[in-house]
Amino acid sequence: MNKTLRIGAWMKRDVVVVHASTSIREVAALLVDRKVGTLPVVDEAGILIGILLITDIIHIFLPDAVSLVDDIDFVKDFGAIEKLSPRDLKQAETLVVVDLMKQPVSVEEECSMLRALSMMEKHNLKDLPIVTQGGHLVGIASRVDIGRALLTNWLNTTT
Repeated sequence: MNKTLRIGAWMKRDVVVVHASTSIREVAALLVDRKVGTLPVVDEAGILIGILLITDIIHIFLPDAVSLVDDIDFVKDFGAIEKLSPRDLKQAETLVVVDLMKQPVSVEEECSMLRALSMMEKHNLKDLPIVTQGGHLVGIASRVDIGRALLTNWLNTTT
């Protein structure tokens, strides 16, 4: 396989990670500070054990009614409920990553770009953790990373 069309050649290696015991408040600060939306969860050995998305945290603050309404477009303004309740804030303070993390979807660094993109499409992911055969996290790739790789390859083959 063309080395430039494997995910390992285009992934970001400087990955912001968290541990299962990290508080959600710490995670929120990390998301804001590092400007990321996907946090791989690793154990002490660096093995990928979960994934946490910014949307997983934001959903804590959505009104319960949102999940019950099929067409939320008709609600023009949430008005009085836009201020977070003390109950929601207290609940969020007690949560840790393991309470919200999901099973991770990942690929190995030798994976092809098209397979990586297919995995992202199938699982509706914006970012995809990249691991070694042993499951150690080595990077993360976004749809933009994959798009850049595919477009670069296309431009280089048509000139």
